[in-house]
Amino acid sequence: MVCMPPRRSRCVFIIACLVVAGLDVRSAVAGQQPDEAKGASVLAEARKALGGEDKLAAIKRLQVNGTSRRANGNVNLEGDTEIFIELPDKFRRNEALTIGGGGTALERTEILNGNEVVNEVNGDFGGRFGRGRFGGGAQGAGGADGRGAAPDGTAPAPDPAAQERLREFQRRNLQSEVSRLLLAFLLTSQTPVGWIGTAQSPDGTADVLEMTTPDGSATRLFIDSATRLPLMLTWTGPAGRGFGGRGGQGRRGGGANPGGAAADAPPAGGNQAPAGAAAGADAGQGRRGRGAQGPPATLEMHLAEYKTVNGIKFPHLITRGASGETNEEWVIKGFKVNPNFKANTFTK
Repeated sequence: MVCMPPRRSRCVFIIACLVVAGLDVRSAVAGQQPDEAKGASVLAEARKALGGEDKLAAIKRLQVNGTSRRANGNVNLEGDTEIFIELPDKFRRNEALTIGGGGTALERTEILNGNEVVNEVNGDFGGRFGRGRFGGGAQGAGGADGRGAAPDGTAPAPDPAAQERLREFQRRNLQSEVSRLLLAFLLTSQTPVGWIGTAQSPDGTADVLEMTTPDGSATRLFIDSATRLPLMLTWTGPAGRGFGGRGGQGRRGGGANPGGAAADAPPAGGNQAPAGAAAGADAGQGRRGRGAQGPPATLEMHLAEYKTVNGIKFPHLITRGASGETNEEWVIKGFKVNPNFKANTFTK
């Protein structure tokens, strides 16, 4: 069994010791169908614990600011993260990270505006990360067509079909990431949520709910049986090891960007890219190959240190990782409920 730091022990249900309706959590789906009626009931209780249905339903916009740390191989990246959300389908994440809190800087912007996606990275750590933009019809040097540069160094003619597959992959993954954040912050879901059982650990029990994100992944939400507050989300994807990998194989205690898209690993939900799409993204970003994506693993997002803002309880510590190993941490400094956004917040 993997033990997490004491400050997170109450909210952590390690997969190895989970029991769902008398079954190991990994076999729960095969044993029963999600109960949507009970899922709706548990979700309603949890929303009441967060602050009440009326307060949560009144939230249309959310701004989140904090500091983040992330393990990238043997390097720790640290810096500021800012998120803007406008329900139901607008999202922006700005990141400004440096190596070890100083030195070379990396700036990243992710935007989802309906079906339009922009993902821009600026910075260079020893040539590992290039500069480029993809999604929303834009592309970096070399194109996003899965073929890279021609032998003479010139960019080949774009392959429209490959570009469209890449855009669809990025859109689906970022939409899934936003879906999980909305579930974590506001217990809001655009798809039905079903109850699948009760998880047990030495620290207590939790009701386990399940919903499906736009990438087709089943995401499980653990609700503390005593406090009715969200404790953790889990889903399945490759345990990629690159920058921003979704629960990569980094070191415990490092990490940042809870949910930021990958540069070496698949973006957001951590799912496999379609054929040709990942290679095109690598060419556009100036990267070395597709990066290590790894075998499927249980990816985790832990929620802790709840504080009340505008009558609503929000988690102020979010950690992420894979199969019990933490490699990302986001310490939230503040939430703004229904702030006024600039007109160009969700454009680039």
